[in-house]
Amino acid sequence: MELFEEIDAILIKNSSMPFIDENFFYFTGIEGMEESIAIITPDGIEIIAPLLEKRDGIIVYKSRKERDEILKKMLHGKKVGINGKAMVYEDYIHFKKMFDLVDVGKRLQMKRAIKSREEIKKIKKAVRITKEILKKIELEGRSERDVANEIKCMLAKKNAEEAFKTIVAFGKNSSMPHHMPSNKKFLFPALIDMGARCESYCADITRTFMKKKNKKYEIIEEALYLAIDSMEAGIKASQVYNKVEKFLDRHGIKMIHALGHSIGIKVHDGLAINKKANFEIKENMVFAIEPAAYFKKYGVRIEEDVLIKNGRARII
Repeated sequence: MELFEEIDAILIKNSSMPFIDENFFYFTGIEGMEESIAIITPDGIEIIAPLLEKRDGIIVYKSRKERDEILKKMLHGKKVGINGKAMVYEDYIHFKKMFDLVDVGKRLQMKRAIKSREEIKKIKKAVRITKEILKKIELEGRSERDVANEIKCMLAKKNAEEAFKTIVAFGKNSSMPHHMPSNKKFLFPALIDMGARCESYCADITRTFMKKKNKKYEIIEEALYLAIDSMEAGIKASQVYNKVEKFLDRHGIKMIHALGHSIGIKVHDGLAINKKANFEIKENMVFAIEPAAYFKKYGVRIEEDVLIKNGRARII
């Protein structure tokens, strides 16, 4: 479905932090902008913002009443698309009284899933920074929290920040997919899941360090490359998931989370590769692929970021 099929315009509304719709940045290139609105039409983009966000090329309002009058003039008689997932309920109720609204959130997801050349360049930079840090980080004699804090500092030195809260998990803690760093001292296996956010775009990489790679690690590593080799433009994402799930089933391993997800402005950028993923994999989509196995005493997760280029998935 085309972005503007059966609608005339899209209204993207930022509320106060942290309720900022990433689509605002996607269309305008401007971050932040609390209580601001972007009106997107086939002819262009208009930004309506409060006085605090005043800058060149932006329509400024002094009150909500004035803002609504501006919107009514712009959108009179038009069918208006919104992003239902990001719009706060209060705003939805308010705008529904003013306009004929249609939730186009899924269309926005699919548009953002296909990256431009400039977006791919920024993601590659974020991935490069992430992998450089993972190669340099020292684990011996340190706590999970020490390592996580150093990663944050190393990112800052590269003019980047955390795409999400870094996961550092030693020993048994690696069996918890979303473990938060504690004072536990280093021991194998050691799992680090981290990503740089650089120029507003994210990376997401996981490494599991083991004293000696065992059979379970080798199975997960094989599952990773099976997934990547199976990703072709034109096939349904669920086909990739099902193929990897069957492989892991043969080895007695159950997947307890998605095989992967799209990345971009957000680290989880809208699309998930799971059993119900009926979207088609397309050229210039970017995904984090993360097969994993979690046992009583430890876990193994290996994650790579991949770009669909020339019809195939390639590790960034």
